[in-house]
Amino acid sequence: MPTYLHPGVYVEEIPSGSKPIEGVATSVAAFVGHTSRGPIDKPVLIQKWADYEDTFGGVLSPTDALGLAVSAFYLNGGKSAYIGRLAADAIAATLPSGSVQGSGDAATVDLLELTATSPGAWGNQLLVRVTKNNARQFKLEVGHSLGGEFLPDEVFDNLTMNERDANHVVAVINSSSQQISAQLGSEVTTHYQTGQSFSDLLNSQIPWTEVLEGMSLTLSVNGLAAQTVTLGPPPIGGPAYANGDDVLAELQTRIRALSQTPGDAYDGFLCFFPGDPPFDGQRVYLQTAMAASHASVTVRPGELASILTLGTASGGGEFLGTRQVVPETPGDGVIAALTGGDDGVAPGADEYRTFFAKLEKVRDISMLVLPGQSQAADGSGNVNLDLAVAHCEKTKSRVLIMDPPPGVEFVSAGDVESLNLPTSTYSTLYYPWVKVANPFYNADTNPTAPTTLTIAPSAFAAGMWSKTDGRRGVWKAPAGVEASLLGLAGLEYVVEDGEQDQLNPLGVNCLRTMPGFGSVVWGARTLATRSDPEWRYVPVRRTAIYIERSVYEGIQWAVFEPNNHLLWASLRANVGSFMGGLFRAGAFQGEKASDAYFVRCGLGDTMTQADIDRGQVIAIVGFAPLKPAEFVIIRIQQKVGQE
Repeated sequence: MPTYLHPGVYVEEIPSGSKPIEGVATSVAAFVGHTSRGPIDKPVLIQKWADYEDTFGGVLSPTDALGLAVSAFYLNGGKSAYIGRLAADAIAATLPSGSVQGSGDAATVDLLELTATSPGAWGNQLLVRVTKNNARQFKLEVGHSLGGEFLPDEVFDNLTMNERDANHVVAVINSSSQQISAQLGSEVTTHYQTGQSFSDLLNSQIPWTEVLEGMSLTLSVNGLAAQTVTLGPPPIGGPAYANGDDVLAELQTRIRALSQTPGDAYDGFLCFFPGDPPFDGQRVYLQTAMAASHASVTVRPGELASILTLGTASGGGEFLGTRQVVPETPGDGVIAALTGGDDGVAPGADEYRTFFAKLEKVRDISMLVLPGQSQAADGSGNVNLDLAVAHCEKTKSRVLIMDPPPGVEFVSAGDVESLNLPTSTYSTLYYPWVKVANPFYNADTNPTAPTTLTIAPSAFAAGMWSKTDGRRGVWKAPAGVEASLLGLAGLEYVVEDGEQDQLNPLGVNCLRTMPGFGSVVWGARTLATRSDPEWRYVPVRRTAIYIERSVYEGIQWAVFEPNNHLLWASLRANVGSFMGGLFRAGAFQGEKASDAYFVRCGLGDTMTQADIDRGQVIAIVGFAPLKPAEFVIIRIQQKVGQE
């Protein structure tokens, strides 16, 4: 409660009590299975087919069930999807030792360890070319071979080995490359050079007699704050120095005096001439004693810097600590291939069980597809599908879309019953398998490949569910002449009325070819058609999930609120408003709202005092589900002439 301690005007914000409930997503699919590329054992969210191509490489082979399924999903209206790549004992391809070496003092040391971004044999196709630009920068290209020619897919130029540089090779590769990751070789740091600042190579002698007592030099070492040193009196007396040895000795003494601790940037600092005497007219070097990638000596403009031509502004030059540690393949530009990648083995029950545990934490999934997994034709079952059904029943937020065994034709109810399919209300099955164009067939380059592939129908159904949700709503059956499928070259088996008479009562949803409409989905039942007829229809089960999840997410605010009539009234109002919106959208049966749904919450109605004492608030929400008109019956009556 606010307090009013002095006379005046008080402004308060009073909550309205209206907390709208927003509907949860209904079109998010999860595809879980085996493929050759991409992160393993991690749900990866994608929004379009291009995302899948970037991360998982697209359809990698004619037997890539996961890639073919995701392609069919997006072709038929799919939206968001989580991809779960499962693989056991997969290995990432790497660059062989000695492929990328350093020039100069590091000529025999591997500088970069390059690895494919994900395990799998796909990485064995990667080629890397490293070209030295100059003493400090290089170019790295990642590509593939076509007809014996190197074709770059990714080009990273002006890279350096300096960790402080914006173009540091590890930072650039790991943030930008879709194909490789990089880390420094284990021995790189032992071959870093010291940082140096050097004078211009003069044609005449440096005018040492112009170097006077009191002149200053400002420099920054290893990127630290700039420091200024001032020359003291020359050893021979007088204002000027007689030679370069005296000047450099004085500079070295003054710079070393800046040292605070042994081994820091200024301890052991050197000022010297290179080579053998005589030194006059040669370069002057200022050098750190520290060998590191970020070692540097930067001289700022000034009178003494101008006389000695130190610093880039005065015509001198600088070397970072990596001046001679530049990667290059032997011979510079020779192409090296990544090797050692392996797809591992197909995932088993342990991999699926572990992944489903992770998938429980992803709440917005509403469809689950397992490409490459189907019920055994001999009725022995499939433990991976059993785990998927158990996962759906535990989360109560998603439905499994199953596939029939490949190459098995259903002509009678007995063919289906022999499979021992699960009878869960959270499971569905579509039949038959689908023929699609083979993306690997090419009349010129691959003429012997089959022109079509036969793939499972579940992904087509998932795409149609997503498309129907967006167009009509989750309460509309994803079937009928509106559910026209794309990307089909035909069906493995033809389903006519006689076959569907046998299959429909068992909850098998058929794909059929209808004259004038093409290939369509002609069924919208769950596998609980017989065992639990209340949930026989896909839209009824999915509408219930939608309401349950939306209300659950939308009333979290009520937890820890006072459990009294104000809370009960607010729950009735907020949930009732949400249900009313669905009624107006046509989600329920009934001409009036009172016939379509109800929301109850109150003492003596849904709760007793004992419930309240236990801290429970109980609301009951009921609705009349909208069921699809599977059988449209038309009675035709003709009135004949009468006398």
